[in-house]
Amino acid sequence: MFKIIILVMAMLIGGCTTQLQPPIEEKEVVVQETGGYEPWPEGEKVYWYARYFFTMAANLKVQQLMTPRDAYEIAKCTVDKYESEHSWEWFTMFLHDNQLIQPQIEQYVYETTRECAVKQRAKSESAKSTDVLYTNTMIKIKLGTTL
Repeated sequence: MFKIIILVMAMLIGGCTTQLQPPIEEKEVVVQETGGYEPWPEGEKVYWYARYFFTMAANLKVQQLMTPRDAYEIAKCTVDKYESEHSWEWFTMFLHDNQLIQPQIEQYVYETTRECAVKQRAKSESAKSTDVLYTNTMIKIKLGTTL
């Protein structure tokens, strides 16, 4: 009887332990790729201009901050930058209809979009200052004042 109890206890303790496996190393995803890539398919590129623009234009905060033209230029700049820095295969693997975007890819998207937004803001501000200067000059001419 004693041997049966010891056998049952040994099986119980032996069956409850888990076998530890060595940790599996995760592969590092390289976000920044550089080099010459083939141009993306033109139809797909235009589609992503439109899709990214729609995503921005549908956001109420974006509507309050900029004009539709500025939003389109930011979307176009961003997609062009993706094309210059990555292959179409990379884009389809990490961004194309992906529901879950990896944090480092998300950061790359944010930085790229922000960079394009800063460039567009600088362009639109310089254009506005030129428009104001032109308008002020036209008012002075109409009033007959000298420049």
